[in-house]
Amino acid sequence: MRRVLSVVPLLAVAALAGCSQIAAIAPVGGNHLTEVRFATIDVLQEQGIALRDVPTCSRGDDGSVACAGTTSAGEDVAASSPGSDPDRVTVTVSSTVIFDGSVREVIDRAAGVTP
Repeated sequence: MRRVLSVVPLLAVAALAGCSQIAAIAPVGGNHLTEVRFATIDVLQEQGIALRDVPTCSRGDDGSVACAGTTSAGEDVAASSPGSDPDRVTVTVSSTVIFDGSVREVIDRAAGVTP
């Protein structure tokens, strides 16, 4: 009987761990906001730009996405993607455009996917 009782808590922990793993994977399924955020971070990493504040993003009423963060040098980072063209993202650092292009291409490149 003791063995059965000691297994029950282990099963409960395993079940809860599975739920948290599924919750962590869910954003990877991708929505516009998540994809723009990942692409923005990937562009910054490709450019060797270290971050103090990782960009956080919000969605506009028109479906657009805007992100803001800060480099380790204190420069403002911004990214925007229009609701009318969710595959396009523009990333700026201190008002200088460092990338303007396809969200999907950035994410695929970071994942090692070749066309």
